[in-house]
Amino acid sequence: MKPKVSVIIPAYNSETYIAETLGSALAQTYKNYEVIVVDDGSRDETLRVARSFEPQVKVLTKQNGGPASARNLAINNSQGDYLALLDSDDLWVKDKLEQQAAFLDENQDVGLVYGEALMFTESNGEKKVGGRIGYTTDPSFRLLLFGDYVPNSTVMIRRACVEKAGPLNESRELIGVEDYEYWMRIAKHFRMAGIPRPLAYYRIREGNLMGDGSDINKGLKLSIAAIREIERLYPDLWKECQVDREMLFARLHVRAGFAWKQKRDWRQCAANFKEAARHSANPQVFRWMAAAMLLKRWS
Repeated sequence: MKPKVSVIIPAYNSETYIAETLGSALAQTYKNYEVIVVDDGSRDETLRVARSFEPQVKVLTKQNGGPASARNLAINNSQGDYLALLDSDDLWVKDKLEQQAAFLDENQDVGLVYGEALMFTESNGEKKVGGRIGYTTDPSFRLLLFGDYVPNSTVMIRRACVEKAGPLNESRELIGVEDYEYWMRIAKHFRMAGIPRPLAYYRIREGNLMGDGSDINKGLKLSIAAIREIERLYPDLWKECQVDREMLFARLHVRAGFAWKQKRDWRQCAANFKEAARHSANPQVFRWMAAAMLLKRWS
């Protein structure tokens, strides 16, 4: 029987975590699905561990090219009408696939559905949850311009999204935000929906592609790179979305400046505020800066 859902897992140097990740994928209450792992040229024992799950799991290999290229290979070798993405160190709640497959069945106009994710760390075999990510209220293409609020390992998309939006962008300049860029492309053509409950556990660890958020400038640079790629594809987006491009980039830099303030790195904070002012001299930008210096939390 053809699987309704294909689980897509790119893996690179994940030998420590991949077995637990696959265990959570194989423990789903939903049963009509396949699991595909692509070893992206790992230099550790990831491939061996993944193959120990065969034949329950289909394992593919390729030279290292980044998660987008690994996901594309898996998608090209998948059969499901729905594609569920899972990172090789994250975990799912047991009814994740059941909830989302039912949601897409019942909401034919939705192309992408996602949920919240619980952030966790692990030490000496003990897991500690430290908050959640994922904004699920009224998601839209316009809102994505202000930041990525879609946790990758909670996403399920229709195959029609891939047919319309094309494959993920394999550019190495977008590694770390290739998923963010893809959400924007999909949201340009399809409605998104968020399920307001945790569907996955997002592992915080050294070596995550986007790290633990400590490299603020890197994250900012990558986010802007993703937005500029979308701008290249859809040059009229600013007018269509009624968003001031320079004010948006200014806001992103103020947000980064606030993050550096929280770390008491005043030099980096000032540098980002200066860059924000370079993008726009609108008085609102300076009000944002003042608020960033006074507030304990920045949205």
